[in-house]
Amino acid sequence: MNAKRNAEPASPVLSVAPDGLGFARLFSLLTTLLAAIALPQLFERGKLSGSALGSYSLQWLVLLSITMLLALVNLSVLIVLSVSDRQRLLNWLARLHRSLAKSRTLAAVGFFAAWMAYVLLVLYRYQKHFSDFAPQVWLFFLSVGIGALFLALVSKRPPFFWLVLFTALLYGAGVRALGFLPEISSYPFSLSWSEGSRYYYASLPFARWLYGVDIPLSFLHPSRYLLQGLAFLAPGAGIAFHRFWQVALWLGLSLLAGLSLARRFRSERPALTLATGVWAGLFLLQGPVYYHLLVSVILVLWGFDRSRFWKTLVFVILASFWAGISRVNWIPVPVMLAVSLFLLEQPVCASIAHRPAERAWYSNWLRYLWQPAAWSLAGIASALAAQAVYVLLSGHEDVSQFGSSFTSALLWYRLLPSATNPDGIIPSIVLVALPVLVLLAGGWLSGRKHWHPLRVVGIILMLLVLLAGGLVVSTKIGGGSNLHNLDAFITLLMVVGAAVGMGGFASETGGYPPAWRPWPILLAVILLPVVINLNIGDPFIKRDFKQAAYDLGKLDGYVQKHAASGEVLMITQRQLEVFDILPGVPIVPEYELMTLTEMAMSNNQDYLARFYNDLENHRFALIVADRQHEAIRDPAVDAFAEENNAWVEHVSKYILKYYQEEMFFDTQGIQLLVPKKDVP
Repeated sequence: MNAKRNAEPASPVLSVAPDGLGFARLFSLLTTLLAAIALPQLFERGKLSGSALGSYSLQWLVLLSITMLLALVNLSVLIVLSVSDRQRLLNWLARLHRSLAKSRTLAAVGFFAAWMAYVLLVLYRYQKHFSDFAPQVWLFFLSVGIGALFLALVSKRPPFFWLVLFTALLYGAGVRALGFLPEISSYPFSLSWSEGSRYYYASLPFARWLYGVDIPLSFLHPSRYLLQGLAFLAPGAGIAFHRFWQVALWLGLSLLAGLSLARRFRSERPALTLATGVWAGLFLLQGPVYYHLLVSVILVLWGFDRSRFWKTLVFVILASFWAGISRVNWIPVPVMLAVSLFLLEQPVCASIAHRPAERAWYSNWLRYLWQPAAWSLAGIASALAAQAVYVLLSGHEDVSQFGSSFTSALLWYRLLPSATNPDGIIPSIVLVALPVLVLLAGGWLSGRKHWHPLRVVGIILMLLVLLAGGLVVSTKIGGGSNLHNLDAFITLLMVVGAAVGMGGFASETGGYPPAWRPWPILLAVILLPVVINLNIGDPFIKRDFKQAAYDLGKLDGYVQKHAASGEVLMITQRQLEVFDILPGVPIVPEYELMTLTEMAMSNNQDYLARFYNDLENHRFALIVADRQHEAIRDPAVDAFAEENNAWVEHVSKYILKYYQEEMFFDTQGIQLLVPKKDVP
């Protein structure tokens, strides 16, 4: 039995939908309410553009007039749908549909044009005008409504509810993909705080080929850099290709994980499979769940088969091996995914049906759980073995770096709203998880006869363990700004939620019972990930390549001059060495930005002592870094204050003690430091 047949929904998911005309009224009401929230924000932002206080520029006056007209049209549609005679309105809509449904080209062009209008006007031409989130959400759903109407022209009359959800998922995925567009660029300088570091660590498996020396592999997120480093197999590929490859990993593996989940639910509707895959991909990106972790998820979803013990065992071992070189808190995740699929798809009664009635309950339970137990032992052992083997093969003489996560400070206040995360970890995960949890709770409570308590308790315990672990990891210094440390919980919640919501769990009474999925809950489950993923900033940001070329030429002159007399330590901007943008400069393996930051936050005195000794002895003729300062930040008002303070205490003040500024590039934030002649 293949994986697709392991979970066959008992009833078509499309059977759950509100009345078409009733939902059209509700949709119009919701967009009208969004307009009421968005317009005041647009007026307030427009005031800032005027030549005098309270005035508006001509461009803003035109834009506000157009948006007010859209809001009036939105309101008018709501009024017409609310007061018109139902049968007369349905007849008119049917005639309109018959007259327009003859052209598939019109439907396709209209469907794409509605999305393009949103992208070109809201995200491109008037991005600074629509930078507030509420106007973006309002105009997005207006475009969704228009796109759904065009889709209705060629569809086989599914309810308007499903057309809106399908359109929202596709449009939302397109917008989220555009959010990665700024990351594909030939701009030579780092696009974010740690971007240059990522390419450096990805290059280390090829260090002998690239740099002529062997360099120890990364002790942080090894599997990420193994995937990212595959781009180095393309000889001569520049920084733009490597950036494209990383974006392809983000989008490709997120979608593949989603489609792997959709594959488990047998459906003859390709559109439903696509929609499920896109929804799951967007759900994962809410964290985000980093792409290298999704390899383990994909392996389990594709390889798990409850009726084939050995096949499942192989895939659990492979997935666990990968997890073991990914993140410490992901070591149990492949096992938990496999166990959850078993609990969802295998009834307890089926496992003990032929056992004598006098058998004790624990004997029956052991018979039911022996396979998950075997997979668990093998998976955990595989993950721990992979981790140990990687440490031995990584080339690090000082393996204490691998334990930095266990010695770093825990900042519990970041679970609540703070300067680092204005939303707070707990409120954010509640928002993300609550619709799915309501769906799960409703499904279990409405069909208790279909669930054995052992299955319910097992799934709940795994979710609670991953939630608690994710919350703890989120408080570690260096984190807490988003939900990526709750990635394991988000992943398991997605799998269990999709199975229960799509009728993919097996009943204790036989077969696959109809799923409990009231359409308001389903609406929240599907649309919330779409809305959260709309917040992408400016996808068409423009960079000053002319200024970058000037700065690069000037930087190259300084670096080449000092490289002739000694070592050049590039704490930041190592991509300039990785891609030979600063040619002929020997690389210094030690004291890279991310490693130095991790050692500072974990207070690794052995590592830091070597750094201080090299600074005191003026080992480096030149240091390239972000601007160093000695300002202590206040956690109550400054984001990542503790991270800044750890850097100041353990790194910056020692650099400034022995080195002084020679040059500062204010356009790039790059500081060049040379040894002090007189050290107090």
